[in-house]
Amino acid sequence: MIKRRQIVKGRLGNNRGFTLIEIIAVLVIIAIISAVVISRGTATDEAKLQAEIDTLKGHLRYAQYLAMNDIPPTQWGINVGTGSYALIRNPTTTPLPNLPNESSATHSFSPITATDWTVLFDEWGSPTITNSPNIGGKSITITPNTGFIE
Repeated sequence: MIKRRQIVKGRLGNNRGFTLIEIIAVLVIIAIISAVVISRGTATDEAKLQAEIDTLKGHLRYAQYLAMNDIPPTQWGINVGTGSYALIRNPTTTPLPNLPNESSATHSFSPITATDWTVLFDEWGSPTITNSPNIGGKSITITPNTGFIE
């Protein structure tokens, strides 16, 4: 009985370092935190590109809405350049309304690049597309006749 107490007392009195389990637990926690930080850091460019694509899709739907509700019937659309896009009207008139959540009829998306293309919607919402819609290497699909944007 006395020997057992001396052994327990000796183990509890030894405070010279960390146990292997404590060291492994700390390393696992550091690994998890670093994996989360690295994954969030590399995904920001992809998230920015997806946000720009979603914004462009919303602006395309807005141009389609304008075309379907304009009297007399007028074509409305979006003209995309390499670093920006703008709301357009055919026949051209000024001033053009601002794009939703923008301070003008133009939206800039640099440093993302896009191919030059134009989409015009008629009074039925059907698109006329020049070139293939592409922004940052990702394509945007606009269904012929229906004008569905995906």
